[in-house]
Formats: sequence, C-alpha cells, structure tokens
Amino acid sequence: MKTVSKWVGIILALVLVVGAIAAFYLKSKFENLSKRTLEPKVTAVPILSDSASLERGKVLAVACRNCHGNDYAGLDFFNDPSIGYMSSPNLTGAKGSATENYGDLDWTRTLRHGVNPSGKPLMVMPSEVIGQLSDQDLGSLIGYMKTVPEIEKPLGATQFTFMAKILAGAGMFGNLYPCDIIKHDEVQSIPHVEISNSPEYGAYFVRYEGCKSCHGATLNGGVSPDPISPPGLNITPAGNIGKWTLDQFRETVRSGKTPEGKILDPKFMPWPGIGAHNDIELEGLFNYLKSQPALANSPELDKKLKDMAKK
Repeated sequence: MKTVSKWVGIILALVLVVGAIAAFYLKSKFENLSKRTLEPKVTAVPILSDSASLERGKVLAVACRNCHGNDYAGLDFFNDPSIGYMSSPNLTGAKGSATENYGDLDWTRTLRHGVNPSGKPLMVMPSEVIGQLSDQDLGSLIGYMKTVPEIEKPLGATQFTFMAKILAGAGMFGNLYPCDIIKHDEVQSIPHVEISNSPEYGAYFVRYEGCKSCHGATLNGGVSPDPISPPGLNITPAGNIGKWTLDQFRETVRSGKTPEGKILDPKFMPWPGIGAHNDIELEGLFNYLKSQPALANSPELDKKLKDMAKK
C-alpha cells in the first residue's frame, strides 16, 4: 500500500512539474511575440489634405472611435482583474501620445502593416482590414488624422495577469497580432475604387470594414475566440438581412436597431462607423450582401447559438 501511495505521489509531482513547465513556456511564448522587431516593406501613399479628401478621411475615421474614443485620445480597451489592463493608444499627436513623432510613412506602416515605427508588432490593431483601404482612401484618412486636435491624456501601461499570458500563449484569445496574418507584399499599393452603389464597391467596403472578421469568410456566421464577444450572425440573404429593404438596412446601421427590434452593441458591431457613410455607399454594401449566396448558418454559429440558448 505504501508503494502505491509513493507512486501516486510521484505521478502527481510529475504532473505538477509538467504543468508548471507548460505554463511558463506559454507565458514566455506570449511575451516573446511583443519583443520581436519586424521590418515590412512600406510603400508611401500620397497624404491628401484638400477639403474633399479631409471630409472623406473624417468619415473613414469614425470607425477608429470604437477603440480610440470619440476624441481619438485613447481609452480603456479592457480592464478586468482576471485578465489585466490595456488601453488603446492616443492618436492625436499630443505630447506623450503614440503618434507624437509620427511621420507619414509611420502612419502607413501602422495602419497598413500593424507595426509601429520601432518595428514592434501592434496588438489587436486591425491593420489586416484597415490596410485594405485604397491608397487614396488611406491617404485621406491619414491626412484627416493629422488635423485632429491634440489632447494630452495619461493612459495606463498594458498589464496582463499570469493566467491571461498562459491563455494567450495557448491561442485561447485568437491571433492578437494582425501583422502575422497580413500579406505585406500584397498591400504595398491598393487601387482606388470609385464610390458607387455597385456590388463591386460593396465588396471593397466589406474588405476595409472587416465584416468577414466577425461574420465569417462566407458571411454566414463567425465565432470570436473572445468569450465575451457575441457571435457574428449570418448576413447572407439566408439571414434576417435577406428580409430587409434598403431603407431598413440603412436605418439599422445608422440607429443600431434592427427591424426585428434587436439593439446592436457598438462595442462588438461597429455600426456607427458603417452608418457614417453616405447613402450610395450603403446601397453598394447592401447590394453586395444581397448578391451573395444564401447560406445556412455556419456550424460554428449554430453551436454557439445553441450554447447561448442553454444559459
């Protein structure tokens, strides 16, 4: 009996040792991701400052408010004792802000490649979608951001708990560094797409707004690795959107309330940034979505909806 107890103790000790080694490995794996220095090729885009371009940039910049605040001076991205703290950077160019010393090429590197001027990868910076803006639109956005009022705003340092680092290292929060999935050579220069109500313009809109990041590659539903994020619903014609008129679609993305009476949380569904666009653009987006195959919910979405219904 003593021999059995001895071996049980040894096995438990080994399990604890292996668990500790795995935990520290995953923690180190996550920490090392931020220590990398990357040097993607960055091609300059013309920075536009005429009135029409600045107005276009202002519209495009509305999407940035979701993470960086209405004044673009940054805010708490998350603040949870179980995970840690992270703020979004101050983009106003004020003293001490992330963009204080930004040159034109630095803006392009950040927005299109997800890397800061020092070559460090930027966490959860959605450059994989913003970087899909055409050179002209990107130049308009940068031109506008250089005009926003400077606001000095102290922001806390990013801190993750030990357990959060382990989970992140294990990939439980998904890919936290978009620069790793960007095809950098393919975004050196992106041609202009003329604003219209065509599905072709709608396809461009979908790319730079990142609709497929949440709603899935075929738009029939996606599930985020973030446990608090709701699923991205089916927005092919087989979903509720297939029953909407153009006017109902526009009203939804401008009010945050669907024809079915559902209130859309802008933290997860960035309707203010979408709704800031003009009627023609929204018609193009609507026509693109209507032109897609009517697909049943993805298996991932169905499973998530069933799990939510049980709670």
